Amino acid sequence: MQEQKKREAYRCLVIITDSHIREQLCEFLADSHIPVYYQMHGIGTASSEWLELCGLGSIQKSITLCFIPNGRKKILLAEMNQALSLHKKGTGIAVSIPMNGMQGFLYKLLNEHTAESDGEEVEKEVKKMSEPITHAMILVTINQGYSDAVMNTARAAGATGGTILKGLRCSPGKSAVIFGITIQEEQEIVAIVVPKDKKTEIMQAISSAHGMDSPAHGVAFSLPVDGIMGL
Repeated sequence: MQEQKKREAYRCLVIITDSHIREQLCEFLADSHIPVYYQMHGIGTASSEWLELCGLGSIQKSITLCFIPNGRKKILLAEMNQALSLHKKGTGIAVSIPMNGMQGFLYKLLNEHTAESDGEEVEKEVKKMSEPITHAMILVTINQGYSDAVMNTARAAGATGGTILKGLRCSPGKSAVIFGITIQEEQEIVAIVVPKDKKTEIMQAISSAHGMDSPAHGVAFSLPVDGIMGL
C-alpha cells in the first residue's frame, strides 16, 4: 500500500467562489486535512442579467489553489459540494487539473497529511483513476483593458462566463519582445471552463480576434479538467 501511494498522481484543484464564502471554504479545507493552499482575488465576468438570474449581488471572486492525490478527488469534490452547496447556481465552481511535476518537499508534506486523513478510502479510489476528460480550462493572457472584449468573443462562441485575474508578465532580458511585438508587463488573465467539444471553437475565436497581432496581444492555452463540481 505504501508503494502504491508513492506512485499516485496528484491534481491541482482550482476553486472559484464568491468572496463571502471564502472563510467557509477555509474551514472545509482545514477539516479535510489540506496542509497548504493558495488564495487570490478575481472578478467574475458573468453579465448582470446572469447575476440577477442566479440571485448574486457581487462578482468579486475568491480563487483557491490546492493539491490533492488523485484518489481523493471524487471524495473531496463531493464533500465540498455538500459543505458549500456548489450545486446551486452562482455559488462557485471547482475543477481538477492533472499535474505532471511537484517539488519534493510539497510531495512529502501532502503524503504525510494523506496518511493521517483518508487511508483506506484513498486506496479504494486509486483503482478508479482512469476517467474521461469532459471539460477544459482555457487561460488567456492579454494586455490590461481587454478582458471584457475577450469574454464577449468567448460568449459568442459558446462560453457562459469566466474569471479575470490581474497580474504581471515576468520575462528575463529581451524576451519581453516576441516576434517583434513588445508585450506589456501588466497583464490580465481570463480563465474560462468550457465543455471539451467547445474548446477548439472558443480558442480559435479568441485567437482570431485578440491574438498577438491585435492590440490585446493575447495568448491562449488550455488545461484538461478531469473532475468538476458546480458548473
